[in-house]
Amino acid sequence: QDGRARSLADFKGKVLVVFFGYTQCPDVCPTTMAEVAEVKKSLGADGDKVQGIFVTVDPERDTAQLLKAYLASFDPSFVG
Repeated sequence: QDGRARSLADFKGKVLVVFFGYTQCPDVCPTTMAEVAEVKKSLGADGDKVQGIFVTVDPERDTAQLLKAYLASFDPSFVG
């Protein structure tokens, strides 16, 4: 979403929740991302140790700008 490559080292010490989907998905993708955000929130301070990662399966339509806005609607820390 910000144009830079990521590696596992970027998230050292965090629990990663990786989800494959696309922003135009009508039900499963937004529901799952909302659930991940809710679990993270329910963990309180420990939620900072959880990193949501969204991998698009539709890179032609899911531009960096679109991914950034989509993920921010669930949790500002989520990356794609």
